Amino acid sequence: MTAPAPKNIKQVNDSTLGISWNDGHDSVYSVKSLRENCPCANCIDEWSGKKLIAPGSIPQEIRPRNLKAVGLYAIQFDWSDGHNTGLYTHELLRQLCECAACKSKATDN
Repeated sequence: MTAPAPKNIKQVNDSTLGISWNDGHDSVYSVKSLRENCPCANCIDEWSGKKLIAPGSIPQEIRPRNLKAVGLYAIQFDWSDGHNTGLYTHELLRQLCECAACKSKATDN
């Protein structure tokens, strides 16, 4: 079975991004939370996995200016703060989903 892939990506409102997946799941994300979870080496220490972004350093007004598919496995965001080196794999995006169903699964574990 192939991993789920984004079918449609849309800005739901100023602070929320939505992704419809080819397996029927609809994800929602706070754009600030997505930026705070950037997986690049500038934001996460490659060896320890420790977050390098200072808590509270991402402005509430952060927005994706542009995004592009990277191969068949990731999305790269160009953020309004000038940051653009993170590759958000489809797997990571599914883990970060903030929809009601995914949030309740996370609290069940």
